[in-house]
Amino acid sequence: MRFAKGRAWGMSLVTVLATACSRPARIERVVLLGFDGVGPNLVEPLVAQGHLPALRRMMTEGAYGPLRSFAPTKSNILWTSVATGKTMLKHGIVDWTFVNQQGLTVPYEDRGRRVKTYWEILDERGVSSATINWWITHPPAPLRRGIVVSSAFKRLPEPATVHPASLFAPLNALRVPFPDGVEDVRRRERIPVWSEEEATSAMGATRQILRSYPEYLAQDATVDRVSDWLQANRPVQAFSTYFRLPDVTSHFATHFLDEALHKAATAKEAAGSLGPEDIARLDADFARVVLPAYAFMDRIVAKYLDRLDERTLLLVCSDHGFRYRGGRYSHAMPGLEPPDGVVFVLGPGVRAGARIQGASLFDVAPTILWALGQPVAEDMDGAPLSLFDAAFTDGHPMSRIASYERGARPQGDVGGDRRLDEQVLQDLRTLGYIGGGEEEPREVGATPQP
Repeated sequence: MRFAKGRAWGMSLVTVLATACSRPARIERVVLLGFDGVGPNLVEPLVAQGHLPALRRMMTEGAYGPLRSFAPTKSNILWTSVATGKTMLKHGIVDWTFVNQQGLTVPYEDRGRRVKTYWEILDERGVSSATINWWITHPPAPLRRGIVVSSAFKRLPEPATVHPASLFAPLNALRVPFPDGVEDVRRRERIPVWSEEEATSAMGATRQILRSYPEYLAQDATVDRVSDWLQANRPVQAFSTYFRLPDVTSHFATHFLDEALHKAATAKEAAGSLGPEDIARLDADFARVVLPAYAFMDRIVAKYLDRLDERTLLLVCSDHGFRYRGGRYSHAMPGLEPPDGVVFVLGPGVRAGARIQGASLFDVAPTILWALGQPVAEDMDGAPLSLFDAAFTDGHPMSRIASYERGARPQGDVGGDRRLDEQVLQDLRTLGYIGGGEEEPREVGATPQP
């Protein structure tokens, strides 16, 4: 009898263990790496040529595909949609700037956002997070379980740019000094010294981007250092960080295309005979120019792949790409759908080699919430990405909630720092987003407007 009971108990234990072993792995952590301005028309030829080994690994071992953007392709709007899963009309960031109560044109701050980000939602539900350098995060929200290194930290060495402020000192010590520290970063990351003298076409207003490029490099290198330190010293369940160098590089890269190829394409475009094969050649040459910035991105991704374990989901995405039109590459495409961004996903349950279809920026936040076992809100404009195998999705059914917007979201201290406002406005002017700067693409042959 005792043996029978022991045998029954043993069989029961075997059944429990077998069930536990067959159950799909649970995702305990999510890492999101955001890279501005990265497009599939550039990633794919570079991977095919043997470049970008980290992204190639994510494509083969995980899932990859285009990520649909929307107009206007303004980074603060798009990345806020990534963070909230909602359209700009819902989240409230609708332009680069607005006119405040004092009649001053100022950039948006955290208080201008009307809805919660996924890290604020997770904070309410007891999930720890760290968010670094995301658009519209200054002043940083006072999360209970979260870290916010605001979008102002890279510009202002002040405790008010970080929550909790006690982290400012160790993070500030990681800052790449500008201009003194840039040369070391440039050599280590193998970033060329682009100069206007080497350009193959007249630069015009884009020369200011080239002149400011060392500072953009110092900022992204600082973000990289801070992100590495936080990953090592403040582990959290939801980690998000954002880099800008691919986008900034792409804004002037047209001027370093092969001169003969560019002139031939311009002539064909004017004649209405520019075809897909011509565009493919242009994309391949544009990819050659931006390769240093894409390789910078790939080396960052490689570090996170090295840290990946069996319970972490890694997402890499961009907000838009760049496409040739009007004699140059741009993401502003009046009258056309904006160029796609990209999304890569690797981790538990992700189908190896899966090609993601029909995904949009709005799908990122719902994917993160679902992956961490949280309900997806019905008032979000996206849904979890369809890239997981059936066993995993069956073992992790999605739950829903009407909305997370029923309570007030945490907000930081009142901003309005005119020094910071002017730095952000100057940055937007440099990139041609406001008040002149980078020329907009026009139909070839059209008369430039005064």
